[in-house]
Amino acid sequence: MKTRQTNFGGNQSWDSLCYQPSSETEVLEILDRHRQGRIRAVGSKHSWSDIAVSNDVSLDMARLADVRLFEKNGATLARVGAGCRLQALLDRLHATSGRTLPTLGAIKRQTISGAVSTGTHGSGMQSFSHFVAGARLAAYDPGTGRPAIFEYTDGDELRAARCGLGCTGIVLSLDLVTVPKYRVEETVAGETELERVLARYGEHPLTQFAFVPYAWKYLVFERRPLQGARGSFPERFKALLFRLYNTVWIDVLFHLAVKLSAAAGSPIVKAALRLTPNLLLKGVTRVDDAEHVLTMGHYYFQHEEMEMFVAQSSLAEALEVLRYATDVFAGERAAPAPRTREKLEAHRLHEELLALRGSYTQHYPLFIRRLLPEDTLVSMGSSTPEPLYSISVFTYHGPGARAAYYAYCGWLARCMSALFDARLHWGKHFPLGAAETARAYPRLEAFKRICRALDPRGVFRNQYIARVLGM
Repeated sequence: MKTRQTNFGGNQSWDSLCYQPSSETEVLEILDRHRQGRIRAVGSKHSWSDIAVSNDVSLDMARLADVRLFEKNGATLARVGAGCRLQALLDRLHATSGRTLPTLGAIKRQTISGAVSTGTHGSGMQSFSHFVAGARLAAYDPGTGRPAIFEYTDGDELRAARCGLGCTGIVLSLDLVTVPKYRVEETVAGETELERVLARYGEHPLTQFAFVPYAWKYLVFERRPLQGARGSFPERFKALLFRLYNTVWIDVLFHLAVKLSAAAGSPIVKAALRLTPNLLLKGVTRVDDAEHVLTMGHYYFQHEEMEMFVAQSSLAEALEVLRYATDVFAGERAAPAPRTREKLEAHRLHEELLALRGSYTQHYPLFIRRLLPEDTLVSMGSSTPEPLYSISVFTYHGPGARAAYYAYCGWLARCMSALFDARLHWGKHFPLGAAETARAYPRLEAFKRICRALDPRGVFRNQYIARVLGM
């Protein structure tokens, strides 16, 4: 019997046969039973795109969640079952080895296979995908057409599996690079010039920053890793106080205020955001375990996000466009810089933007994070000679009240794609199609060839894959 599946954001729902296998053998049996159908693996359902949607079979890998450390070529790797959540993985690593992951996203609720399969990243480093040293997957043997287990430790097959979008097979386990547990030093600062913000990355490589609408100021979270033993008792006590401050003030009260202002209307939103740069504790340094500095609890409130990635050399101009467009959508009096107007008109985007004036007020800061180049085929950081910067656009409107947000995101995505060859996060709101995707990813055809070899009938593909990859 099919059961109803709904994602975290409440914007994707589907009915499917749902299996929760407890062994690799059982996975192969399911793949054999449904080899004429459609199968998609589901993780924590924290993706806002329809990447996990299947109206046939959903495969929940939660029971395959073992963690085992082993040594290989002088490195300590963790073999992690596909269904293991990041929090459980971190707890296991910290308790048994004093090691941790080299990067962390904003939350710890995703399954490792979901985070890897969509290229989920943190700030200042590569994504989880880049640090996959080996992958074990269930797919279809090209010779017999029967399900089989494949293991990849190098080559383009591994690069494809590092961010497989669910198309390279069902992830059974992943071998992840680990590093010694480390701490992160963080100081929040205000800034008005992008050049000064970016200069901080030299000494603070894990920095992220927010561009606050209507105030149009930057909030900079200066971050750098620290090695060595735990700090003194006063330092640890200060870290605990900061955890409490971040949970109560930022994760709960600030986000509650965002939801209330969004419900109150555009004038209240603008007033609240103009105050935002003054609401955070600035100039005070904290040091804590990486897990507690680099992650947050923004899943406490249902929301949705689109994330666009642009090259470092295009960031200043992209933020110029973003500022102008956000002001126009909110009905603000705004004039574009000459180069912005010229580019928008050349791509026939300016008239469309002006027609949308006053239709949507962005009610959350625009977050920007750095992503270093990655050794993959289609993760967002693949095939790029320079760092990328992601621009996250959040909404805290409920699922039934997001039409204006989708119009805002749709225009932004088309604009950033046309002007700057922007890439979108695979697991977040994704209003672009196959043509824009093909232009942005030079190695997409190599990825498709590997997917077709492992899945000639398209069992692992869905409407999302057809729309964004043309498969």
